Amino acid sequence: MRGLLVLAVLAAACGSTAINCPNDLPPGCPTPVASYRNEVAPIITAHCLKCHAPGGQEASKDFTTYTNVFNQRQAILTQFYSCRMPPEDEPRPTNAERATLLGWLVCGSPNN
Repeated sequence: MRGLLVLAVLAAACGSTAINCPNDLPPGCPTPVASYRNEVAPIITAHCLKCHAPGGQEASKDFTTYTNVFNQRQAILTQFYSCRMPPEDEPRPTNAERATLLGWLVCGSPNN
């Protein structure tokens, strides 16, 4: 499963036009896996909910709950890894935030 996920992400990233996008997909599952509630949800709140919540430009892709994020995890991973999201005119996640979210997504997006 992880192999297919990584392959899909890499294929999608090939078409990316983002400048200075790091090639930083984790080679494996970080230990410990980031906590959704304590570490991942705050990153999503800070960098995604302006658009991906009711009333936002992309409200149809709602990231306000774990279930919604989990159901869209492949698209989130693809867009985030390829630096397409957040948009270039929005604040960029820190390297630590990026590593946390990518690691969590690669590890199957647990509700931990």
